[in-house]
Amino acid sequence: MRLIALALLLIGGAAFVYLWKLGEKGQSATHWPSASGTIVESRLDIRSHNGGDGNRDDYLPQLRYRYSVGGVTLESTIRRYPNPGVMQSRDQAEAVLAKYPNGAVVRVYYNPERPQEACLEPGEHWTAWAGKALTLLVAAAGLVLLLKGED
Repeated sequence: MRLIALALLLIGGAAFVYLWKLGEKGQSATHWPSASGTIVESRLDIRSHNGGDGNRDDYLPQLRYRYSVGGVTLESTIRRYPNPGVMQSRDQAEAVLAKYPNGAVVRVYYNPERPQEACLEPGEHWTAWAGKALTLLVAAAGLVLLLKGED
């Protein structure tokens, strides 16, 4: 039981730190300079999964955009920090792609210290807060189990 408690504590703590850093990057992006960019790829990847509860599809909006900083042309695929992964709703994924169609001119926020780090939507998304809360619960469960094991 002690090993499980330690694992929960370490995994929850490490995941919290990771999500904290991503959230901080998203917040920092609100202060980054911006440049004009162009969407060069906007497509939907569909990933089918066969499981015990039947077949299901996951939808992944794929975006790639090009922008220039100081005369250097750069590309990125990051929409926001943390960058969302797959979605279970096709409509939700298509709504993202409708916002960023091929050829669209977009505002790109880039890190002035590392211009190759960029995003289209600055700020910390609510999913980062939800993820941090969940990882803290996992770490807290590990801590409680660890302390109860010492009784």
